[in-house]
Amino acid sequence: MKTYLLTCATVALACAQPLAAETLIFGQTATLPTLDPYNLSPAHEPINNTLYDALTRYDDQLVPQPRLAESWEFSEDGTALTLNLREGVTFHNGRAFTSQDVANTVEHVLDPANGALIQSFAKRITSVETPDDMTVVLNFEAPFPGVFDLLELMYIADVEASGDFSQTGIGTGPFALASHASGTATNLQRNADYWDGAPTLDGIEIMTVPNQQATLLALRSGDIDMVTELGYIDLVPFTRDGSFVTGDAPSGVAHDITINSRSAPLDNVAVREAIDLAIDRDRIARLLFGEFGQTLCLPFTEESLAYVAAQDDCRYDLDEAKTVLEGAGVDLPLSLRMLTSTEVRTEYTTIAEIMQADLAKIGINLEIENVDAVTYRRRYVQEQDFDLASHAYGRSGKDPSSLLETTVVFKPEGNVSGFSDASYAEAVTQGGSTPDNDARRAAYAGASEFLRDSHHVLSLVSRPRLWVTSEDIEGVSFSADGFAIFQNATKAD
Repeated sequence: MKTYLLTCATVALACAQPLAAETLIFGQTATLPTLDPYNLSPAHEPINNTLYDALTRYDDQLVPQPRLAESWEFSEDGTALTLNLREGVTFHNGRAFTSQDVANTVEHVLDPANGALIQSFAKRITSVETPDDMTVVLNFEAPFPGVFDLLELMYIADVEASGDFSQTGIGTGPFALASHASGTATNLQRNADYWDGAPTLDGIEIMTVPNQQATLLALRSGDIDMVTELGYIDLVPFTRDGSFVTGDAPSGVAHDITINSRSAPLDNVAVREAIDLAIDRDRIARLLFGEFGQTLCLPFTEESLAYVAAQDDCRYDLDEAKTVLEGAGVDLPLSLRMLTSTEVRTEYTTIAEIMQADLAKIGINLEIENVDAVTYRRRYVQEQDFDLASHAYGRSGKDPSSLLETTVVFKPEGNVSGFSDASYAEAVTQGGSTPDNDARRAAYAGASEFLRDSHHVLSLVSRPRLWVTSEDIEGVSFSADGFAIFQNATKAD
């Protein structure tokens, strides 16, 4: 049994306080550095609908449903949205939730110093009015048909009391913070005063596990109760074991290769095209997600308003890739660096290794730089210190405006690839600012054409949420973004 003293030693879990009998232990390899609900990294997924509530939440048909907002109405010209807030809601510190908290949250998200990933999308809000404690009016410069994507991710927090979220997170969610130790464990306790009914579980513990293998071992030994973010090869053994329940959920997440196009040789579109042709998407989809794998050439699924079948035309052709590269006017072989982080997602590195082998066949030597999660985020988002990066983006299955206006790879300005094009920016703006779906489709078709022709970000495969729980866990559900919802979860004795 010496392979498995994970609870306090290997996982470095804070074990001073005994856990309640009905505490669900959620394991993940990604470190939860802060309790900031606007970070939206993989590590934050289990807290987003647990510590915090949003104003609305999509149902299975992507129809927004009331949460902290009970009802809403657009102005006749579509440039204002009036939200009627739910009465009787309190934060975990006992303070009443009011319209001013929505205004404070918008202000916090819009402040660049806070690093909210939805900041660029939230800029569509030009002003916030609070005519009374239970009414909020969001004003826009132009109609904002994708606003409910923003509202679902703009979690309401007591931002003043939470400070920088490094140790504290005060929301209105079904569970409240008991303790937080970055890199080890975050303990949440049942909110008995929750407006939507107190949850059944006594608590949730989010445990940081060193690596995927340790996660699987901890699950089998009973040290943790639930894991998401599994690859297909890891899921299969649990499907054959009656002690566990397995499943999949749409996550809105897709893998991509981000190419830094700021300098030679990657400022050459022919080099980027050759890399695109050398990616075996089918193999990646099968290896990572088996029967659940779906390849992507565009950043949208087929159900999206922005999907154009004629542009869904990526191919795997090493001979053509080599020909295109040799005609690019660059000295071969090329030496490039690829940023990845097994700690963020193990699949990042698997994809990098597959690409390394294929790119070598066309004259590109790829050095894989596998770093920890904090370093990855700093180098990818803040410094753009990479040639290629294995990455994943969210919101692929929601309104195209939230994908193209907010994600660090696709937003027209300030994206991590360093690309800029006026026609692309105009197409994104037009698609996100008209309520007419035909006009939106036409605009997004132009944006998609640019993405396919520029090859600066290469969509690979959609990422289903593959999960496992012990057999005594029931009632966990998932949001449209694939974030776990524990409000109705139970754990048998």
